[in-house]
Amino acid sequence: MEKFPLSQKESGVNRVVGFESDKEEEFLQYFKNKFETNSLDSKEKDKTPEQQGLIERMNHEMRDFLAQYGVGSIEVPTENIHILDKSKFTEEELKKIQLYFGTENGFYSALKQGVAIIKDYDVSKLSFFQTLAHELLHLQGFYSYQKSKQAAADLTLEKQGDSVSMNIRRSGFSIGTTDGKRLLFHKLNESVITELEIRFEKTYMVDWPELELELQARDKYIEQFARRESVPIEKVGQIVAGIKDDGASGRKWVSYAYHEERQQFNSLVDALYEKNKGDFKSREGVFRLFAEATMKGRLLPVARLIEKTFGKGSFGIIGERSADKPNREEPE
Repeated sequence: MEKFPLSQKESGVNRVVGFESDKEEEFLQYFKNKFETNSLDSKEKDKTPEQQGLIERMNHEMRDFLAQYGVGSIEVPTENIHILDKSKFTEEELKKIQLYFGTENGFYSALKQGVAIIKDYDVSKLSFFQTLAHELLHLQGFYSYQKSKQAAADLTLEKQGDSVSMNIRRSGFSIGTTDGKRLLFHKLNESVITELEIRFEKTYMVDWPELELELQARDKYIEQFARRESVPIEKVGQIVAGIKDDGASGRKWVSYAYHEERQQFNSLVDALYEKNKGDFKSREGVFRLFAEATMKGRLLPVARLIEKTFGKGSFGIIGERSADKPNREEPE
């Protein structure tokens, strides 16, 4: 179990577990140095003044947003956000990115302490910043490494002839097994991050003038769809992230990430709220427990609620059902 309270994080990594305290401080300094020395990648595009300004705005508003969950966020320098040029990648390189990170749209690299976006800004500014918000939330969330055997390592550090191997212990809500073979709660973790992304967008990004036209087009589509299908507009708004012109076939809607996983997660939140209404003022109070666990690392309140509601062992069962297998070799 992680030790709390934690000091203010100075990079995307909160803890390195399984070592003496002086060693842990040394490793945390390693990640801090990585965080503070991000530089331009050879496959990276220069940021435009508009992009620079909106990234800075997102940083500022993300701090206010996370403060609502009791999270002290870190300022992410624009140098740590890399807009990659997809045309400079081979198909094989893109496949490796997809395999390791589960997407080729964007990702947060804990090893490199940076966020990469591989989306065409000119095609959709809204989609670009939705992806960036998602990955910044991963960076701001709780993250720790643990000592491991080399065969199970995500990271091996060498110093003065000695090598130390580590793998993921915690990534948001997810828990890495000691053998490095699985990430328990991985799908649930992505669901929580996406739900936070949606809340951030609908609180802050809706006021960005640069996104106004895309947001108006999306809102019009959502309204028409809800009326045509006789479904609540709020429900459609939780699914439709944006729309795109698909040529001859007309406009198509694009869903927020992890749609099926989010459906399962929201069903879990609904069930927990229905069975524990006396303990919560609203459904959002249940979600808040998951959000705080993801961003601050405290899983125990969620575990207690789930086991109280569904019985002993149910928390572990949910972790197993939403597990994923991490891929070891991060693309260069």
